Amino acid sequence: MDKEKILETVRDLPCAETDYPFEEDFETAVFRRKDSRKWFGVYLAVPKRYFGEGEGSEFCLNLKCPPDLSAILQANFAGILPGWHMNKTHWITVRPERVPDGETEKLIRLSYEIVGKAKKTGSGRKKL
Repeated sequence: MDKEKILETVRDLPCAETDYPFEEDFETAVFRRKDSRKWFGVYLAVPKRYFGEGEGSEFCLNLKCPPDLSAILQANFAGILPGWHMNKTHWITVRPERVPDGETEKLIRLSYEIVGKAKKTGSGRKKL
């Protein structure tokens, strides 16, 4: 799945927006819910050394994912790993060129839904 298709998938989600919050970086895209401003995804350059492949980087997609599903996905798709530069329990890194488009779309929607399900607790903090 290329960047345009990823951006299109996010645009089609109600209450979702794409943001470029990093100064002088117009490639790294953050996907947020408009209602809570919570991130549900990041399109960013990941060093190839993270994949054990040497020099350079490639653009990947970091998404929220339930820990039990994360383990299953990582076992079944070589293009899904623990989230680079994120909490590895709750985030995955998807290598879009190595995961079927339909699966990547499902994971984007799942991540969006996970963030939308956050509930307020008595302390005023949100909890999944």
